[in-house]
Amino acid sequence: MTRDFDRDPILAAYHLWIENGWEDCADGLAAVTSIIRVRQVLTQRADQILAPIGLTFSRYEVLVHLYFNDGELPLAQLGKRLQIHQTSITGLVDKLEAQDLIRRTRHPTDRRSTIARMTPAGRQLVTEAITRLNADLFRDIGLSGDEVQVLFTVLTKMRRSWGDLDVTSPAPA
Repeated sequence: MTRDFDRDPILAAYHLWIENGWEDCADGLAAVTSIIRVRQVLTQRADQILAPIGLTFSRYEVLVHLYFNDGELPLAQLGKRLQIHQTSITGLVDKLEAQDLIRRTRHPTDRRSTIARMTPAGRQLVTEAITRLNADLFRDIGLSGDEVQVLFTVLTKMRRSWGDLDVTSPAPA
């Protein structure tokens, strides 16, 4: 007999929670572990799409933030916008700089601040990355348009309930 674990470890965990008397938590367990697994799958897929052009999704995110901010941002702002620790930003910027996709420059008015500035090669590569991700990932995530909107609304509600978003920020349309 094939157990749930052989087909779906999240479903198996769900049943184990129920069997052990934690039925009031089983739905939450299944939802949380499903979200975490989907994040892993999406990151892996995005990395596969970007690998032929020498990017990871993490590095793409830095480039896309620069792209939509006139090609430059202070490193501290990048960290806040990407919601990652400053050490992680430094590592990503190091890698992008080694690829000649960005350059660090001193802030013109704040000696304590460093600016990440996109190079022409970085601008060209990020436009290719956007095209690839739009075509091979963002356009079709395996859900209908209505399902995507519901998912986005639900995930936004979760983020807001956990303090990731300001409660006054607008809800998705």
